[in-house]
Amino acid sequence: MGTGNFRSPGAAIVLLSGLPGTGKTTFATALAARLPGVHIESDAVRRELFETPRYTAGEHGRVFGEVERRVEAALAANQTVMLDATNLQRKDRRRYERLALPRGARLVAIRMVAPETTARERLRRPREGFSQADERVYDLMRDKPEPFRGPVVVVDSRYPLDAALTLVTRLLGQSGG
Repeated sequence: MGTGNFRSPGAAIVLLSGLPGTGKTTFATALAARLPGVHIESDAVRRELFETPRYTAGEHGRVFGEVERRVEAALAANQTVMLDATNLQRKDRRRYERLALPRGARLVAIRMVAPETTARERLRRPREGFSQADERVYDLMRDKPEPFRGPVVVVDSRYPLDAALTLVTRLLGQSGG
């Protein structure tokens, strides 16, 4: 459910970040088709753990505790992880940086962006997959993004993803094309 498992030549985290409707899952799915690894989608994990999600603080803690556990297991198995979650704030991203660093795993940060009108248009359409985000959720999160402290690949999802996918595979030291 929401995860694809493949053999990977090395431990790495592709840390996706972005508001709802900016194309995180689309990008992660496309990258997983090019690279061996594990796609971990927080929305899929939430739906596995909670039949009817309520998005409470306690539920959030359980979901991201499980996501962190899965990332840690994938890194221990020397896999590449496509981590698909909003990861808008430094505190959200820091836990994955702390997992990667002591293991010598590569970390490639990706900020997915789209104009607000584009994101809202996407969120108005019937949702495919596990995300339940809509414009109301977008409004709640709109002012939360914090800048990354290190290098980040910014991907505007209005445009074809091929160049960004190629760049990320190269940053990971893999051909994947």
